[in-house]
Amino acid sequence: MATDEEGGGMVPGLAAIAVSVVFAAGIGFIVLHFLPTTPF
Repeated sequence: MATDEEGGGMVPGLAAIAVSVVFAAGIGFIVLHFLPTTPF
């Protein structure tokens, strides 16, 4: 996203939400992967 000022400040918020969602999903998947009672 090379548009710095085009979103009216909305793009950084969406980027932060996307990063936090991906990070939470990755951590959750790692935790489920290392739990012995899950099929992951």
